[in-house]
Amino acid sequence: MNDDLYIESRIDEYRSICISTLARSLLDESEVSHLGKPSGYYIYEVDDRPLLGGIIVLAKAASSEAAVRLAEVWRSSRREVLLNKV
Repeated sequence: MNDDLYIESRIDEYRSICISTLARSLLDESEVSHLGKPSGYYIYEVDDRPLLGGIIVLAKAASSEAAVRLAEVWRSSRREVLLNKV
């Protein structure tokens, strides 16, 4: 597994969607034990708003290849939306 994989895409001024590995302590706090072993790539939202912000784990990727492919699909769909708005 490539622990250096980190993908981030802005949703808006305060929020981002990210794909990466996560520290065991963060996973314990997020109560995601139902997603299996703590190793792997997680899809999560980071909210930087004061008092409201935090990290919400949304899903776990099946593999590093799946994580990269998900990021490619996300970025491609965002470009298409931006092109359609012009």
